[in-house]
Amino acid sequence: MWSNGRMTPETSGFVPVRDRIANHLREAIASGELKPGDALPSLSVISAEWEVAKATAEGALALLRDEGLVVPGGRGKPATVQAPKKRHNIYLSDGWTQQQKDLVLRPEAERRETGAIELTAGISIDDTDSSSIYTETSADAEQAQILGVEPGTPLVQRVYEMVHKSTGLRCSWSVSYIPRALIEGNPALLDQNNEPWPGGHQHQLYTVGIELARFTRTVFSAQPTPSERAAWGMNPGTPMLHVLSRSIDTQDRVVEYSEARYPADTTEITVTEELRPWTSEQLNAAGGA
Repeated sequence: MWSNGRMTPETSGFVPVRDRIANHLREAIASGELKPGDALPSLSVISAEWEVAKATAEGALALLRDEGLVVPGGRGKPATVQAPKKRHNIYLSDGWTQQQKDLVLRPEAERRETGAIELTAGISIDDTDSSSIYTETSADAEQAQILGVEPGTPLVQRVYEMVHKSTGLRCSWSVSYIPRALIEGNPALLDQNNEPWPGGHQHQLYTVGIELARFTRTVFSAQPTPSERAAWGMNPGTPMLHVLSRSIDTQDRVVEYSEARYPADTTEITVTEELRPWTSEQLNAAGGA
């Protein structure tokens, strides 16, 4: 079952045997021959079937672990096929920021019931535990350029984290920076104990007379740190999506910028762009061109 039909010398062919073993098992997983939860052959079995050293067999399984296809074994237990992870759609510009802005003017009771995690990922606030840590820092050169302030300008750094109550794994993490002078008119905005704030950061800005006009966002990927991987329950080799957001007010100032992170293997990002219809004048002009 596990062999490719013939004994393959470890050094034959152009494709390393380690990769051919991994391909063979990968195809068995893709075809359903190996199903989620099924045990993979042991290192001894792979070594015997393919006539290779155990280190080569171990390297093949390591490739599959890094791809998130298998769950490592240990203490005499074999590696098993990883069940597909549920993907959460993160809505970045599909109307949720307008929903959040509309929520600013709603009664406090309503603002308390709906947070960003529900609007972006559909996860109930009641299913999560949240923490917020505020610290004061100074703008470095990059932060100063983004925010349009002088280097050394006092900033408030705010780190937000949410974890699933059922699993203890992280479901949301972000860090934001805002010039202290913009929010110090409301001392409540400098106290992390007032989090979670009913209505989120748009309502916080509203209390000091700031109305947001738009957001700009940049997405890139990077490898997570070991501690991040453990906090999210990520498979080895899975990259992290970084989403950088700039909050721009009606005076065209960048009043806050933030960075949120999401595991790439469980995240889908939907971006919707509305297109204006052609006017009759445009159509008529085009018809006569």
